Amino acid sequence: MAPSPTAVWPTPRVDPFRIGQSVVMTTPLDTSPVHFDGSVANIGRDWSITITSAPPGPPRRIDGYTIGAIPRVDRPGPHGGEVHPDGDEFLYLVSGTMELILDDGDEQAVGVETKVLLRSGDAYVVPRGIWHRLESVEPSYLVHVTPGPNGGHRPRQSGQN
Repeated sequence: MAPSPTAVWPTPRVDPFRIGQSVVMTTPLDTSPVHFDGSVANIGRDWSITITSAPPGPPRRIDGYTIGAIPRVDRPGPHGGEVHPDGDEFLYLVSGTMELILDDGDEQAVGVETKVLLRSGDAYVVPRGIWHRLESVEPSYLVHVTPGPNGGHRPRQSGQN
C-alpha cells in the first residue's frame, strides 16, 4: 500500500562521515609528527584523540580507548594481571614472541590459567572482564588497544615470570 500524499515521514539522520560532508575538527591541526615510543594515543568517547606520555607501571585509564605501542618488551610486565570491564582489549604482536596468560580469578587471587602463545604478526582479542597478563618469551614489540575508564590490576607476585 502506497503512503498517502499527506503522510509525514521522519527526517533521516544525516551521518556526515557516510556521505562525505565536511565536519568540524575536534583535534587541533598540527603539521609535526609525534615520536610515539613511550606514548599512548587516547581516544575519548567523543572520538577526539590526544597523545600523551605513558608512565611506567599499569596504564592510566581514560573514558574511551587507549592505543599504545611498546617497542621493546623484554622483561616482566608491570603487574600480575589486569582486567577491563568496559570492553574487549585488542593485542597485536608486531615482532617477537609473548605468552598471554588468561585466568578466571579476581583482584585478590589468580584463578585457573589458560596460556596462549603469540608470535610475530598474531593478534588476540581479550574479552571484557577476563583477567590477563603478558610475559615476554623473547624481545617483542606489542601494540594494544585498551578500553577504559574502569579496570583493575593485581600487583606482581614473587615467582611470576
